[in-house]
Amino acid sequence: MRCQPGYCNVVQGSVKGAGDDGSLVRVDLSNPRALIRRYYLFQALAAVGFVSPIFALFVLRDLTYPQYGTLSAVYSLVLVAGEIPTGYVGDRVGRRDTLVASKVTMAASLLGFLAVDSFASYLAVYVLWAVGIALSSGTGGAWLYEVLESTVGEEQFTTVRGRGQSIARWSSAVTTLLGAVLYGVDPSAPFLAAGGLMLVSAAVIATLPRTEQFEAGETAGPSVREAVPLLRDRIARPPLRSFVAFAALLFGVVGAGNQYVQPIAVAVAEGADLAALPVVGAVAAVGRASLPVDIPVTAATGLGPLYASFALVAGAVSYYAGPIEARFGLSRVLGAAAVVLVVGTLLPLAVPLAAFATFYLLRAVHYLLRPMVENHVNGHVDDVGRATVLSAVSMVFGLARTPFVVLAGVAAGARGPVAAYGTLGVMLFVAAVPLAVLGSPFPNEASGATGAGTADG
Repeated sequence: MRCQPGYCNVVQGSVKGAGDDGSLVRVDLSNPRALIRRYYLFQALAAVGFVSPIFALFVLRDLTYPQYGTLSAVYSLVLVAGEIPTGYVGDRVGRRDTLVASKVTMAASLLGFLAVDSFASYLAVYVLWAVGIALSSGTGGAWLYEVLESTVGEEQFTTVRGRGQSIARWSSAVTTLLGAVLYGVDPSAPFLAAGGLMLVSAAVIATLPRTEQFEAGETAGPSVREAVPLLRDRIARPPLRSFVAFAALLFGVVGAGNQYVQPIAVAVAEGADLAALPVVGAVAAVGRASLPVDIPVTAATGLGPLYASFALVAGAVSYYAGPIEARFGLSRVLGAAAVVLVVGTLLPLAVPLAAFATFYLLRAVHYLLRPMVENHVNGHVDDVGRATVLSAVSMVFGLARTPFVVLAGVAAGARGPVAAYGTLGVMLFVAAVPLAVLGSPFPNEASGATGAGTADG
């Protein structure tokens, strides 16, 4: 069902708040503009930039590098293993309620870092975080697509999703700077701030409507017996099979490449006076002027502005994902992204400083492609089982990242972190060219233009 703003006539479920008087203001499907604005607010509050620049520093205060690597491996395994089950939960329980559970779980993980004192306790909060991410990976896109389908039209998905990601990145830029300053005051403070903000985002989600299909009882998701053939029919066969595989290669390179930002940045900055850098010095000056304690200029203080700039670039690119898809088409954007990634990861072998440009390139590709890919997959999936299928796609992306991470790590250990980028470029070229030639992963231009138009949000 589609309708234009102001002309929706749909059956609504309960829109009451915490009490029967509806004291907590909610939005419903008959007010698309308010709905999209509330969605943007949720995206702004869900940013966890507070902990981005200091997370590794915090964990490595208590753990060794092997333990840190073990935790990362456990996180990846839990995330991949949990994708399909949590997508299934989203289909059976409801998209919105699963999103609320996701943010509450993530908040519990962030606040759990306030009490960690052993490897076992770190393991527990890592697992909680992975479960929270898995609960929202497919469900978030499924909820938004179905809500837009019932209001302004599903063709607005790329635009709304892209702008939502953009707002999240801009919010993350601000919280990243604050997190670096807070870490200088108290290493636990960024986690307290991020956990509190995540709880607020959960409350905002609770004011959003459930999907029209769920309220009407038309779909409660597939049964366990139905889920396996559903995934086989949607992902393991054309037209999504080659498309998902090609997108997984691109996201695999991006995910593996992002792991080497801090080693390369720190190596280049060795011996530099961080306090002399204008942006870093300004952050420290603000801290000294506004807080009752002195803010030391540390690695965290320097990485804060760097990560904030990543968020700003990603936000700008994501904001225009819809217009870019409408102008060039999804197939052209996918092809161009593959070429740019290959060049961007190979260039640092000749010019090491070019790796800094690659940092931004990796994030730009991710936040440009993610809403487009989700939109295309949504367009080939029925309402029943949508979150299950999207979560399965996320699982494929996670699995594809593994060989890139392993081989890049071998190269980095042998020849330094910049060599990891060269390995990623070679692997992408070797895998993507045959798939592009033989697998036909690119959708036709009609599919690529589904994100056209401007949302009324």
